[in-house]
Amino acid sequence: MRKLFLILFFLLLPNVVSAACDDPLTDGVDYTNCRFSDGQDLQGSYLPNSNLTFASFIQVNFDKSIMMNSILAYGTFPESTFIRANLYESNLQGANFEKTDFTNANLTRVNFTGATLIEANFKNTNLMEANFTSSNMINASFEGANLIGATWTNGETCGPDSIGVCNK
Repeated sequence: MRKLFLILFFLLLPNVVSAACDDPLTDGVDYTNCRFSDGQDLQGSYLPNSNLTFASFIQVNFDKSIMMNSILAYGTFPESTFIRANLYESNLQGANFEKTDFTNANLTRVNFTGATLIEANFKNTNLMEANFTSSNMINASFEGANLIGATWTNGETCGPDSIGVCNK
C-alpha cells in the first residue's frame, strides 16, 4: 500500500521545471524573483514559455531573443533592449520598461496592463491587439508601429488605420 501511495504521489507531481537564479536561461524555466547582473548581453536568447515574474534585468540586451508566451510581469527591465525580439502573447503586466527599446519587435497580443513605458521606443514594432490599459506611456515613441486592434490606456480599441498612432 505504501508503494502504491508513493507511486501515485510522484505521478501526480506537477511537471514544472525550475532553476536557480544562476542557471543559464532556457525554454520554459521559472526564474521568479531572480535578480540578474545589470548590463548583460543576452542577445539571441531562447526563452519561450519562461516565467520571469518579479525578475530584474537592468540595461540588458535581449535583441533578437525568442520569448514567446513568457511572463515578465512585475519585472524590472529599464534601459534594456528588445530590438527584433519576439514576445508574441507574453505577459508584461505591471513591469518597468522605462527607456527600453522595442524597435522592430513582435509584440502581438502582449499584455502591458499597468506597465511603466516612460520614454520607451516602439519604432516599427508590431503591437497588434496589445493591451496598454492603465499603462504609463509618457513620451513613448510609436513611429511606424502597428497598433491595429490594440487596447489603449483608456480602454478604447485602436482602429484599422492605427499606424504610429492609435486612431479610434
